[in-house]
Amino acid sequence: MYLERLLQINMAALAALGALLLGMGQQSAGAPLAVMAAAVLSVWLTDVSGRFHLGKWTSNALMLLAAAYALHDFSPFGSELQALGFARLLVCLQIILLFQRKNERTYWLLVMLSLLQVVVAALFSLGIMFGVLLVVYMLLGFSAMTLLSLHRQGELHRRVHKEADVVEWGAVFASLPGGGGQAAVGSALFGRLERMGLVTLGLTAVLFFALPRFGQVAWRGAVVHPQPMVGFTDEVQLGELGNIIESREEVMRVRFVTDGEDDPKPLHGEVYLQGAVLMRYKRGLWHVAQPTQHGSEPLFRPRYFPSSGVVEQQIDIAGMNRDELFFVAPYLAMRDNPFITVDHARNRLLRTGLPRTRQFKYTLGTTAVVDRVQKPLTPYNKSNNRLGAWSLPSGEGAEGLPNLRALADRWMAESGLPKEDRHGRAKYLERRLAASGRFKYSLVGQERDPHLDPIEDFITKHPQGHCEYFATALTLMLRSQRIPARLISGYKCDQWNAVGGYYQVRQMHAHTWVEAYLKPDQIPDDLKHGGDYWNWEEKGGWLRLDPTPAGAGAAEEHWYSPFRRGMDWIESVWSNYVVELDCNRQRDAIYKPIVAAAEKSWRAVSNPDRWRTIFNSVSVALYLDHLGREVRWALLGLIGLLAAALLAGAGWMSWRLARRLRGVWAGNNAARSRRRVKVEFYRRFEAHLAQRGIVRAPGQTQREFALAAGARLAAVTGRQGLEPLPAVVVDAFYRVRFGRRPLDDPQAWTVEEALRELGA
Repeated sequence: MYLERLLQINMAALAALGALLLGMGQQSAGAPLAVMAAAVLSVWLTDVSGRFHLGKWTSNALMLLAAAYALHDFSPFGSELQALGFARLLVCLQIILLFQRKNERTYWLLVMLSLLQVVVAALFSLGIMFGVLLVVYMLLGFSAMTLLSLHRQGELHRRVHKEADVVEWGAVFASLPGGGGQAAVGSALFGRLERMGLVTLGLTAVLFFALPRFGQVAWRGAVVHPQPMVGFTDEVQLGELGNIIESREEVMRVRFVTDGEDDPKPLHGEVYLQGAVLMRYKRGLWHVAQPTQHGSEPLFRPRYFPSSGVVEQQIDIAGMNRDELFFVAPYLAMRDNPFITVDHARNRLLRTGLPRTRQFKYTLGTTAVVDRVQKPLTPYNKSNNRLGAWSLPSGEGAEGLPNLRALADRWMAESGLPKEDRHGRAKYLERRLAASGRFKYSLVGQERDPHLDPIEDFITKHPQGHCEYFATALTLMLRSQRIPARLISGYKCDQWNAVGGYYQVRQMHAHTWVEAYLKPDQIPDDLKHGGDYWNWEEKGGWLRLDPTPAGAGAAEEHWYSPFRRGMDWIESVWSNYVVELDCNRQRDAIYKPIVAAAEKSWRAVSNPDRWRTIFNSVSVALYLDHLGREVRWALLGLIGLLAAALLAGAGWMSWRLARRLRGVWAGNNAARSRRRVKVEFYRRFEAHLAQRGIVRAPGQTQREFALAAGARLAAVTGRQGLEPLPAVVVDAFYRVRFGRRPLDDPQAWTVEEALRELGA
């Protein structure tokens, strides 16, 4: 009963953990909670008290209903639907099996369903916690399989002894191969399971990193649920961002690769990744630009491509619930990509089709990265709608936003800059908003006057707000000064991941900033880039301005911040060197360092000058430098042989001494003497049988001898109850002789009773 109860609890825990891994992959708590509740209730109601269980026909009917429910949206064309439907089926079947009366078949089915849940979970995104729980699952699986094997052997013994009508004292010990009661599942068994788990982990790690990978694509999970893009939107409502963008969910990874460089390196300063261009503002809400006649088309590589100055931006974006793609502007298509659509009407890049629900990797070029600095200038092109960048809120005319206009006029008057100097006036307004001390950055939502435009309230009554308030204020101030301006929604990031060599962009890095239009003669020369491709002299460009106060949005330090940074580092290592370990990364991170170390060691060993220096140093130290070269070599060789012999002897003596000390520490001598005493019962057993002329033949094992002797005793004496007794004694002999475990009192009593019966 003790073994049965342990097995039931272990199986319930294994089922719950498999469902938890599945729920982590699906980002759903429903399945884990349902299976955990079923596991706890089934142990109490079905296994312990026996108050409730499902019959055979009821279980079959429920399984058919579960299959119909779980696979009702099964589609041969959608792998996501197939995986989700199969996952639901596994959960339902597992719950039904948990409430059945347990036998060997039920336990095997529970193990199989739990393992299938882990396989399905691996189709989804894999995080560091998935790996940790997978190790726990492995240990639980080891213990479950071991307990199940013991349970199976016990059932076989009980069935044999029941058919043979063995007396009760014989079945007490024979019910378990290794002993009776709790002795079979004591600390020694779990210690062996622990060692088995550690050896398995070590061997798995060696094979995982050492076996060569021949594919270019790493395993990242075949199905990824699109996570909501909480920080980014193509419509900005003032006051809506706030606390929601404090999420640390990873959105994308960005690398910048320059020709001739092997490893990506960080840029100097922050990286701005454009997502949507917002032009129309009314009562606290920004919309994208009005559609133009240009429409959209797939991404194609341009016919004319710059010969130099192009930096690759390699972006890996997670599965999201939006289509927007992000980039350092301006971008250049490095190659044709049918999964990316250029929305000329709204100045956006969109991913289309299946990749929206999965991790999606794309590569673009840019000329804006010069000497590892992102230039703040974007060229004007045919799809830009500059007319919409002039207007203040529609319907409010010249008198709209009076307080904002008055503040902009006053600041411009204080600057003393001429109206022709758009660059200087735009930068001046940017600095005043960011560094005046009057306006404060805050993630906490502010009470706004419902009778005022939110940006008017920000200017006059409550000068606290998130980045969208600062960007909106600057955009409208620039427009009030007849400087075309637009608001950009995207991400601003400076979190460089040194382990993976990329910028790690999170939801919390969502940001809005401003772009002001500069005419060709108003652009400073040091801002221009890509001169052989962009026509700055005819079209002009958009100047990036960020009026949000410096340091705003930086993560606040807490007592747990070091721990969080450590977890970020562990997640980076897990992601880069476990989940995404492809052949290139394996070569660079594992094979190259090993080969370099081997080459360095070989050069050191094979360098004749090094050995010559060592030879001369040893000769001087031993006062042999006055002898001839051949004599010195002979003496040093002899000294080396003697030293090697001494070291070998010392090593052998140390090994013998350590072995002796271990034996003394563990009571080895006492254990040996006890085993000699205990195995004495087997000598008595063979002596009893020898009196009947039953002798073990050469080459015959003790178990074979016991089976043959039991059958012969039963045939000679006519007492069928004697047939299983030799097996009882031999089981105990195997435990002591080969298992190196002494018998406890009930086991010793069982053996003595068997010997007494045989002797009589």
